[in-house]
Amino acid sequence: MILNKHAFIGVVVIAYAATLIATFETHYDSIVVFSVALPGLFGWFYGIRRGVLLSLLFIPFNTVILILVLGKPCDIFLTCNPLGIALGLAFAWAMGSIRESQNQLNKLQETLSKHVDEANAELDELARQLIEIDEQERIQIGQDLHDGVGQYLTGMLLHSEFLNQSLRKANRVEADLAEWMTRRVQKTIQIVRQLSHSLLPIQFMETNPETALEEMVAYFTNISIAEIRLECQGESTDIPNSVAQHLYRIAYETIDYAIYKNKATHIAIQLATRKDGCLIIIEGNNTSPPTQTPPYPVSEVMKYRVEAIDGKLDFIRQVDGGFRLECSSKFKKEAL
Repeated sequence: MILNKHAFIGVVVIAYAATLIATFETHYDSIVVFSVALPGLFGWFYGIRRGVLLSLLFIPFNTVILILVLGKPCDIFLTCNPLGIALGLAFAWAMGSIRESQNQLNKLQETLSKHVDEANAELDELARQLIEIDEQERIQIGQDLHDGVGQYLTGMLLHSEFLNQSLRKANRVEADLAEWMTRRVQKTIQIVRQLSHSLLPIQFMETNPETALEEMVAYFTNISIAEIRLECQGESTDIPNSVAQHLYRIAYETIDYAIYKNKATHIAIQLATRKDGCLIIIEGNNTSPPTQTPPYPVSEVMKYRVEAIDGKLDFIRQVDGGFRLECSSKFKKEAL
């Protein structure tokens, strides 16, 4: 680049000298204008200081050329015209200033781009940590439910069954109440197990995304009045485990939003698996008051999950208050 710059300036100066010698008598005015423009090139290529210095050196060079053309020493005002020199130096300074400003702007842009890249890398790392913390919190809650609340409810079930049997043997009227309580405790244990299982990491090597979604649908059906329909197309076992984990979490948060925020009574889930990716669509109606606008269901963690699977997320709020969420991901089938 530097050699090209010097070569270009050399060619221009030589071309100027040759043109001046060949056309001095007929096109002197045009050549003079061109000689004023040359310092601008010096300033543009070499900056203010070097450009002005080269412009000053150009004055004796121009004088020598004119002496060669005229064959004798010429009028000093012809070679050293104060106005021409001032214009040349001003032109060199202006072009050099523009060039240096442009260089500074380029450096600032490079610095800004570097900072942006560093900030994006830091943001990606924070997003990864946020997802890990979210998973750890879910795992901790799931373990607490399974080991703590689950065991406590199991103890209550044993006591309620014993109480039921004792009341039955004694022909007490409270036996029906004890049996009803036993059934309620059994139902609660089932819900707690489903909830803890949904919070713990799902091993899709043992099950598959379709089965996991079916269990999630069963859990939400047990704890709500919503009618949830699940439809799966294609081989869900082709979905990589890492992608399936994030899709499951996205679906869980969306359904939770639909039931508790949007007051949905009908939810439709579609999972389509293709050769190069998958698509999950979740639609829900809205029974909340018309004046109430449910919050936007796409959380920051959900966005980070979509980025983690190199996916695309679209959320559409429908006119009747319902919504439609589409999440797609492209992947290559994992080798067995």
